[in-house]
Amino acid sequence: MDRNDRIKGVNMFPQTVQCIRHCSPLDQFWCTIIKLAFVPVTVGLNHSCRIRGSCRLWMVAGLSMLLFVSPLHAERPHGESADHPTVQWHEWGNEAFGRAQAEDKLIILDLTAVWCHACHVMDQTTYVNPRIVQLLNTKFIPVRVDTDQRPDLDARYRAGGWPTTNVLLPTGEILFQANALGSEEMEAMLLEVQSIYVTDKAALLKEASQLWDRVQEQVEAGPSKGQVLQAAMVKQSVEMMRAQFDPVNGGFRDAPKFFEPDAIQMVLAYGFFEDDPGLLKIGLDTLKKQVGLLDPVWGGFYRYAEQADWSQPHFEKMLSIQALNLRNYVEAFQLTGDLQYKRIALALIEYVSRFLTDPQTGLMYESQDADVRKTKGIGSMSGAEYYSLNENKRLAIGIPNVDQRVFTGSNALMAWAYLHASVVLEQVEIGDLALQMLSRLFEQRFDKNKGLAHGETGEGPNLYGLLSDHILFGQALLEAFRVTGRSQFLQHAEALAEVSRRILQDSANGGFFDHPQMPGKFGLLNFPTKPVKENLQAVLWYLDLFHLTENQAYRSIAESTLQAMVMSRQPLPLALSGLAIDQWFRIPIHIAVVGNFDDAMTKVLMMEAQRMFCPGKIVKRFDPKEGPPKWGDIILPYEERPVAFVCTDRMCSAPVFHAEDMKKSVADMMAVLRDPVQK
Repeated sequence: MDRNDRIKGVNMFPQTVQCIRHCSPLDQFWCTIIKLAFVPVTVGLNHSCRIRGSCRLWMVAGLSMLLFVSPLHAERPHGESADHPTVQWHEWGNEAFGRAQAEDKLIILDLTAVWCHACHVMDQTTYVNPRIVQLLNTKFIPVRVDTDQRPDLDARYRAGGWPTTNVLLPTGEILFQANALGSEEMEAMLLEVQSIYVTDKAALLKEASQLWDRVQEQVEAGPSKGQVLQAAMVKQSVEMMRAQFDPVNGGFRDAPKFFEPDAIQMVLAYGFFEDDPGLLKIGLDTLKKQVGLLDPVWGGFYRYAEQADWSQPHFEKMLSIQALNLRNYVEAFQLTGDLQYKRIALALIEYVSRFLTDPQTGLMYESQDADVRKTKGIGSMSGAEYYSLNENKRLAIGIPNVDQRVFTGSNALMAWAYLHASVVLEQVEIGDLALQMLSRLFEQRFDKNKGLAHGETGEGPNLYGLLSDHILFGQALLEAFRVTGRSQFLQHAEALAEVSRRILQDSANGGFFDHPQMPGKFGLLNFPTKPVKENLQAVLWYLDLFHLTENQAYRSIAESTLQAMVMSRQPLPLALSGLAIDQWFRIPIHIAVVGNFDDAMTKVLMMEAQRMFCPGKIVKRFDPKEGPPKWGDIILPYEERPVAFVCTDRMCSAPVFHAEDMKKSVADMMAVLRDPVQK
C-alpha cells in the first residue's frame, strides 16, 4: 500500500477532524477530511476505537465538502473457483441500498481503482480470505466503486488514497473509513462495527437524521457575505507559493512529491506578466527536477514520488498527468526556447500515442498499471523492478495492464494539450487527432438537456452532467476554436456553457454544483456541493468565453462564481485561485492579423502570434476581402500587405509586418502595462 495513503488517526470521536496530507498543498483541496463549506457535521460512534490491534487505522468520518454502471474492470482474485467463494460485490445503486435497508445491514464500500497496486494486493489477500468473504456476503452489503468511473462518489467517499474502505449506514452516511486492510484487521473491524451498530443503532440513525436537517439549514442560509475580490489576493498567493517552494529539489513540498501543474502555470504566467525572473526560475527549476519521474525508456510520467528528490516513484501512468505535464513543458519551451523542454514534451506524446491511444478511434485510454500482474506462466513483477529494465526485457515479460476505458474529462484534457502542442511544436498530426477526438466525443456523448456523459458502458453513454467533464471539454473546445478559427467549436462550447448554467449553476448564490441536483440519489450524493477546484476552473472557462465572444453574460457568471468561492468556507488552492483572480483583473493581450487568408505572410504572422508565449492572449485573423477589419469599435488600418497589431482594451501597437518583430512588440506592450501609471 502507498505509505502516504494510510490513514493515521486513532481513538477518534465524533466531530474530530483528521487531515490526511496525501494531496498536494497547492493543486488539491488540502485534504481536509471533514471540513464542510456549510457546517462541520459527522455521523459517528460515541466510542473510542476498540478494534483489537488496529486502532491506528481508524477515524470517525462524515460528510465531506471537498467535493469536488457497468461491472468494474477489477481483476478476479487469483485462484478463484467453485471451491473458493468470492465476495459478491454490488454496484452502487437501487439494489444495494434497497437490500441494506430491507435487511438492516451496514454497507461496506470499497473505493478502488484499476491501476491501484494496494487495491490489487487486497484483492489477492484480504478479499480471498474465506472468513472475510463469509462475513461480507452474509452480514453486510459489499459495494465496489471504481474511482475513475464514478468521480462523484470518489469526491465524497475517498479518504486520503486508494483503496478507501468505508463502513456506511444503510442510508449511505459514513461510519468509519480506512485505507488498505490486512485480513486480521478487516475481520476485527467487521465484527466490531456490526456489534456497535446493533448496540447503538437508534442513536446513530438519530444523528444521521439530524445531520441532514443541519445541512439543509446551512444550504438555505447561503454563503457568508462581506468578502470582495481584490487584486492583492494574487500577490498573497504568489508569496505563499514562494515560501512553500523547495529550492533544492524543486516542487512545493518536502515529501512525498506530487506534480503541481497549476502552480507551474501560475508562476510562469505571473512571472512573465510581472517581469519576475525569480518566479520564472521556480517554475523552470521544478520542471527540470521532476524529470526524475519520467520513464527513460518509453516516456510518460509516473504518478508521484515518495522522496523529496523525486526518487522512489509510484509507477502508475495516468492520462491526466501526461496531459497536464505536456501543457507545462510546451509552455516552458514557448517561454525559453530551451530544447530540453521540447524533447520531454515529444517523449510524452510518443508514450501516449504508443500505449494510451486507441488506434481505431483515436480516443485515449485512462491509465496504465504500475506493476506487471500474474499472467500464464509469468509471475508478478513490481514496477520498481520492471521499469528499471530496457525495452527488450520489458517486452519479453509483457507490458503492465492498460485500462482501455475512455472518459470524457481526461480525453478533453489531452485534446487541449495536443492542440496547444501542435502549434508550438509544429506537430500538425496531433492537432488533427485532437480535433477528431473532440468532434467524436461531442457527437456521441453530448445531450442538450443532460450535458456530457462521463463514459460509456455496453448500454451506451452514462453519468451525464458532471461539472469537471463540462469544464475540461469546454476549455478544449475553445482551444480548438483558437487554433483553427472554425466557428463550430465555439458554438459547441457555448452550447455546453448554456447547459452547464442551466443544470449545474446555483443562480441564487453563485457557483456550480458538481452534478445535477435531482431526487433518487443515495447517501452523500444528496449533498449539494460546489467543489472549489472545478469552480475556479469554471471561472477561467467563462472568462475565456467572454473574451472570445464579448458576451457580458459570461463575465457575470465568472464573477458570481469567483465571488462565491472567495466567500465560501472552503480552503482555496493557492495556484488555481491566484490564476483565476489574476485573470479576472488582467485584460488579455489581443493580437490582430490582417491579410488575405491565402497569403503566405499572413499565415506566417498568424503562426507566430499563436506560437508566442503570452498566457491568455487572443489571436484573431481578419481578411479584408470579407469587409473592413474591425475588432470591437476599432477599425484596423490595412495597406494591401499582411500586418499584425498588438493591442489591449485601450491601445494598439504600431503595425508589425515581420514575424520576428512580433515578440518585441508584445514585450513593449507588456512594459507599458507594467507602468504604474497605466495600472
